[in-house]
Amino acid sequence: METIDLHVHSCYSDGSLTPTELVALALNTGLTAFALTDHDTTDGIDEALQAATNTGLEIIPGIEFSTRWEHRDVHILGYYVNYHAASFQKKLHEFLDARDLRNVKMCERIREYTGFPITLELLTKAFPDAVITRAHMAAWLVDQGYISSRPEAFEKYLGEQAPCFVSKTEVTPTNAIQLILANGGIPVLAHPLLYHLPEEKMHELIREVKEAGLLGIEAVYVLNQGDDEAYVRSLAEQYHLCITGGSDFHGKNKPDIALGTGLHGNLSIPYELLTELKKLRP
Repeated sequence: METIDLHVHSCYSDGSLTPTELVALALNTGLTAFALTDHDTTDGIDEALQAATNTGLEIIPGIEFSTRWEHRDVHILGYYVNYHAASFQKKLHEFLDARDLRNVKMCERIREYTGFPITLELLTKAFPDAVITRAHMAAWLVDQGYISSRPEAFEKYLGEQAPCFVSKTEVTPTNAIQLILANGGIPVLAHPLLYHLPEEKMHELIREVKEAGLLGIEAVYVLNQGDDEAYVRSLAEQYHLCITGGSDFHGKNKPDIALGTGLHGNLSIPYELLTELKKLRP
């Protein structure tokens, strides 16, 4: 069976591998295709496409938007977006400018609360090609010896209930979906069960994003347990959504998750899901 992975991150966001290294790993793993879906950036796609030239490996241009819905993080995946469009990149940079402002504020809070000399400039120097996130702050604190682990950083300083947390600018799922659709892409709701929504709220979210133009939902996911996949598939059927699947691979930043095969081989995503996704392209 030809297998794929439709949720992969590189060093251009919070993954550890370059797009070229991801291509090599995908070929070694035996994948037929993967989607590069970095957080709020498409900067790694051209490198991945170039690295895959003449290899037979199919690269799906993608992105994962970080949005907020009712005080929760909700992620929207976009596939086959016309990412070279000037209008798309302009809007993307507006999102990134808001992220940079948030990062500056979080660094300020960490310095005030702990005395650790963290700044956005130091983070950018340490991770020169990345869109800086809380994961990079945690990694920097570990690398500098201020804390012992990344989970400790989130528990003590960076998590939503922690003292140094700063909320994101409210980019909504609808904002992201409309931007993806306006640029020829296919919007998909990422890992819906990670939002820990009560049943009623889950349906409320899906109805809202469906009305905004959502076309798919990530049902095959690395952290699924028990009947999770069956439940998300039932949501897909109820709301007439395409099904996607992915490992949410981050390299050494999530070391237990392997590209394409997930946790201890618990994933096997058939190419047929990509075939169905392609039918939604305008």
